[in-house]
Amino acid sequence: MKKINVGIIGLGRAGQMHLHNLMTLPEVNIIQLADVFIDKFSDKLHDLGFDNLTTDYHDLLNNPEIDTVFVFTSTDTHEQIVTDAAKAGKNIFCEKPLSMNTIERASLNVLKEVKKNGVKLQMGFNRRMDPQFRDIYTQVRNGNIGTPQIVKITSRDPDLLPHDLIQRIGGLLFDFTMHDFDMARYMMNSNISEVYAKGGTLIDPTLKDIDDIDTLALVLQFENGAYGLIDNSRKAVYGYDQRVEVFGSKGMLKAENVSQSTVELYNSANKIEKKPLPIFVQRYHEAYIAEMKAFINSLIENNPVVATGEDVIMAQRAAIAAQESMKTGKPVKVNTHFSLD
Repeated sequence: MKKINVGIIGLGRAGQMHLHNLMTLPEVNIIQLADVFIDKFSDKLHDLGFDNLTTDYHDLLNNPEIDTVFVFTSTDTHEQIVTDAAKAGKNIFCEKPLSMNTIERASLNVLKEVKKNGVKLQMGFNRRMDPQFRDIYTQVRNGNIGTPQIVKITSRDPDLLPHDLIQRIGGLLFDFTMHDFDMARYMMNSNISEVYAKGGTLIDPTLKDIDDIDTLALVLQFENGAYGLIDNSRKAVYGYDQRVEVFGSKGMLKAENVSQSTVELYNSANKIEKKPLPIFVQRYHEAYIAEMKAFINSLIENNPVVATGEDVIMAQRAAIAAQESMKTGKPVKVNTHFSLD
């Protein structure tokens, strides 16, 4: 069996989850781990059998044993780390987005560096690999609902995030809604050409202090003329709310919430069913593993990656347009042309 020698950069909340998932893949040989706060995790990492630890990710990039790096740091570091990794000739998996900058030139320069050095880059749009959403995607592509006309996406977190974390990973649009922009484009097989957004602080007014929102409603138009509707909230008291629906000329496909049980109780008083799963780690457990497997397979078999640099640029453009739309109160056009030339 061919092995991929891996270095992992970033061991925070997402990094710890991804580390444990990567440990389950026999094709992955984890060589070295990096985090600026590595001392906080060193005892736990030693217990897992990892002794090659560093606070400087450049140590991984300079390690000739490592051919692939996984980047799970905060969003504000992604562009620099991916650029450095590409220059070092490493294949790269990077959590989305590539940037929370409203000027995309820097992200395009990163992708140019990736192309120039002939390495692979996969972005962490894990929801593409969720079994339910993948099933809808496949059925839409197979024509089971005819021509897709409307996609509806609901994404609601179970609780608020600390302000300092939001500032490092991006506000609601660049961190949370980024997944939805990608999912909408993925389902409709068409670029988003216009965004109309309304957002505010209906839950935590102090988010205004960091120029963020907690409640968002979006109307999208696609290049092919179809439409999209997205609603987001930072606090759904009943759990992690994730639903997708695609409506077409011959029918509809819908993925409801995932819970710990499909058992429902019906009696004369009411109907009782389990709440949705509590947080993203449980809800998308299969998807996170599947995206890692897909990336490793793309390296071993030299297949295309499942989420490219172009995909992340298109999602970022939609987020930038939504931000502008909220400020102006008007729909904003999105550039659908992509080129690194």
